[in-house]
Amino acid sequence: MKYICLVFCMLASNAIYAGDLKLEIHGNEIGGKALYVAVFSAEHAQDFPKRDQNARTGKVVATSDVAELLMPDFASGDYAVAVYADINGNNKLDINILGIPTEPVGMSRDAKGRFGPPSYSDAVFKITDGITPVKIQLH
Repeated sequence: MKYICLVFCMLASNAIYAGDLKLEIHGNEIGGKALYVAVFSAEHAQDFPKRDQNARTGKVVATSDVAELLMPDFASGDYAVAVYADINGNNKLDINILGIPTEPVGMSRDAKGRFGPPSYSDAVFKITDGITPVKIQLH
C-alpha cells in the first residue's frame, strides 16, 4: 500500500508543475542593476502589469546588457511577464507625473500599450512541460 501511495504522489506532483520559465532580459546599460520580474497567471490577468501582489516575483542583478533568470515549477497554462530595471537603486519603479515609467520596462511578447500599460492578452504566452524560453526587451 505504501508503494501505491508513493507512486500516486509522484504522479500527482508531476501534474501540478509542468515546467520552468527561462527569462532572457535585454536592455541598454542595465549591467549591475537589479531587475524585478512579475509573472502573472490567467487567474490574475486583471492585475497585469501594475499590481504584483498576486504575481510570482523574482529578482536578478544584471552583469551585462543581458540577464537570465530561471524560475522553476509552473503549472501548465497562460502567463504574462512584466520586468523593470531599478536604475537608481530605490527598489521601486519610478514614474513621472503622468504615470509613465522613467526606468526601463519590458513585457512578454514585447507588448506595448497605447494610452497606458499593455493588456494581459497582448503579453500572454503558454508554459508547458520542460523549459519555456521568453525574451524580454527593456525600453
